[in-house]
Amino acid sequence: MELMKKLPIGESDFKSIIEDNMYYIDKSLLIKEILSGGRVILITRPRRFGKTLNMSMMKYFFRNDQDNKHLFEGLKIWNEKEIIEKYLNKYPVIYITFKDLKQNNYEDMIKSVKYTITNLYRKHKESVDVLEEFEKEDYIEIAKGIADNVKYENSLKNLSEYLYRYYKQKVILLIDEYDTPIQQSYLNGYYNEFINFMGNILGNALKDNEYLEKGVLTGITRVAKESIFTGVNNLDVSTILGKLFNDKFGLTWEEVEETLRYYGLEYEKEKVIEWYNGYNFGGLEIYNPYSIINLARNKGEIKYYWINSSGNSLIKQLIRQSTAEVKTKIEELIEGKEIESSIDENLVYGDLDKSTEESIWTLFLFTGYLTWTKHTGEEGEPRYSLKITNKETLQFFKKTVVDIIKETKIELESIIQNIIIGKYKEFGIKFKKIVKETLSYYDISGEEPERFYHGLILGMVVGLSKKYIVKSNRETGYGRADLILIPKEKTEPGIIFEFKKYSIDFDKDLKDSAEKGIKQIEEKGYEEEIKSYGIEKIIKVAIAFDKKNVEIIVK
Repeated sequence: MELMKKLPIGESDFKSIIEDNMYYIDKSLLIKEILSGGRVILITRPRRFGKTLNMSMMKYFFRNDQDNKHLFEGLKIWNEKEIIEKYLNKYPVIYITFKDLKQNNYEDMIKSVKYTITNLYRKHKESVDVLEEFEKEDYIEIAKGIADNVKYENSLKNLSEYLYRYYKQKVILLIDEYDTPIQQSYLNGYYNEFINFMGNILGNALKDNEYLEKGVLTGITRVAKESIFTGVNNLDVSTILGKLFNDKFGLTWEEVEETLRYYGLEYEKEKVIEWYNGYNFGGLEIYNPYSIINLARNKGEIKYYWINSSGNSLIKQLIRQSTAEVKTKIEELIEGKEIESSIDENLVYGDLDKSTEESIWTLFLFTGYLTWTKHTGEEGEPRYSLKITNKETLQFFKKTVVDIIKETKIELESIIQNIIIGKYKEFGIKFKKIVKETLSYYDISGEEPERFYHGLILGMVVGLSKKYIVKSNRETGYGRADLILIPKEKTEPGIIFEFKKYSIDFDKDLKDSAEKGIKQIEEKGYEEEIKSYGIEKIIKVAIAFDKKNVEIIVK
């Protein structure tokens, strides 16, 4: 029996994947499309959609210091004889990736960028042979990591000239995840200091660089800082809104089927579609490759793969600090509705601070948390209908909102204190306010409301665990109380919570519902467990609800 090929989990080096005979979905015709594109090409896609692997493939294809024919034999590009003849291993390649640069302060980030370039200079020391004395000095300073910022800002442009002189051939410049450090600088509050340094490095290398054969950059967003792309001649931009390269990043349904079939997996097509589809790249349905590969690895088990693979901090931060309008629209999205917004392909991180709605929805779209369903603007007007991409990203939105509720738990704890000290009315008012603010993030059909109210009270009592034993949904007396608090100090009161969902058939109104809750606590002997600890004072709380409407009785 033939052994299954190993899945390339966490592997983005093209050479290793091919030489180790790992499972590879052939995207090699991207090379042909790149060659027919502009002189500088910027490709933006969400994280973990194969950008680094594709860049690695191009590096091995073009670089002239290796013979890599064996890597491409049998791939689709191999049939393009003219391209193989003219381009395979014929160019000096500058390959640089910024994907791991995630430092949280300005000084460390500058050091990391410099170190990345220093390494590049060390790798290409062959070109030193053709340099003038003064150029050698600059080269050595960068290779030693002691050059000043200005020399680093010109480093990629200069290196392309040095390699051109050495090889008598223009250079292919590949810059992977160019915007990772920029996004990091925004997230950690040093964007304004950092953007000019980074913008100059890239801008100098891409603008009027006569030694450049082709420049390809990948990232998640097209960062609009005047210095980076303005003035770059013959620039092609491929985003998820356009058709360019739309099947070269992420997987088509055919590729998903082929992968799952190869690994002999029984899977429910509907579930795979519901969980991992939904990406719309230039009108083409695309699946999340990271989730599909992990699905195959876990023998078809449906789980949150992409969402749990980090990289969500910026989105979380934006949800947290967003305006009431944005929060309301997020509620609508969670309910399965679509929203409409203009999308600005030139993302200005500075605008995120001002909570410019357009910038926030643009970022949500480009990072893969939302998808576009149709272009709704007039011709040329970038206005789109947006919705949550799939079940995996829906879970992210729900969980983020829950986390934000938890972050307010200091306020929540003080609400519970109101019950302990006898301020029952105040408890009622504040509790209702919190419900209004937060319940709309939940699906309020089916089982969700009980879970919501239960979770909210649990959130409130988290901080009381030093003073109280908290028992949730325990067998108590003859039935089950939803939540009981048993004080560790016998002089303090015990508290019983009962949640009642309003029934249109059996309850007159919400108040009637709540009264039945109190009655249930008394009739079913829920107080027994607390009394067994020697506690005398017991407070009974019934919370009746009908979606967002709440009635509370405390006795």
